[in-house]
Amino acid sequence: MDPQPKCVTVCGGGVIGVCTAYFLAKKGAAVKLIEKSSVACAASGKAGGFLALDWCDGGPLSSLARASFNLHRSLAEELNGTESYGYRPLTTLSLTITESGKQSQSSRDTDVPAWVDGPSRGPRTIGSTETTAQVHPQLFTETLLSKAVENYGVEVVIGKVDRVGADGGRVDSVVLEGGE
Repeated sequence: MDPQPKCVTVCGGGVIGVCTAYFLAKKGAAVKLIEKSSVACAASGKAGGFLALDWCDGGPLSSLARASFNLHRSLAEELNGTESYGYRPLTTLSLTITESGKQSQSSRDTDVPAWVDGPSRGPRTIGSTETTAQVHPQLFTETLLSKAVENYGVEVVIGKVDRVGADGGRVDSVVLEGGE
């Protein structure tokens, strides 16, 4: 006999809340996601969406950065990230650009992309298609939530949390404005 699935309420429809809901539901939890206004409406929909595998190496976030990068890569394969949310591995450059004045094409460094139309110097590659990528953060969050709803039954509720009930340090209820 199958045990009852864990019932989980996730408060917040940003990228962290949506990822939490997605992975918990994928593991069998019955998940309800509560969002005050709309999914990915703030920072999660407007961030740069830049992903780097090894830029935190040697620091306390190294293993988290590597796990996150690899998880994004596998999600892109699973969810057709290239088409659905703009996942793209890319070569990353560092260079100095001065916005004043124009630079003749003949004096340009050949490693500088054509769309850089100002004077530039010192280009160097700092990431490859194996170590850096980018996503459209709002589309990523919306795609992940859509899959969570379709494939794993996540329920989305638009409403403002009024209070969280706890019994002995354990959350036992989340009450929305209006009493639900």
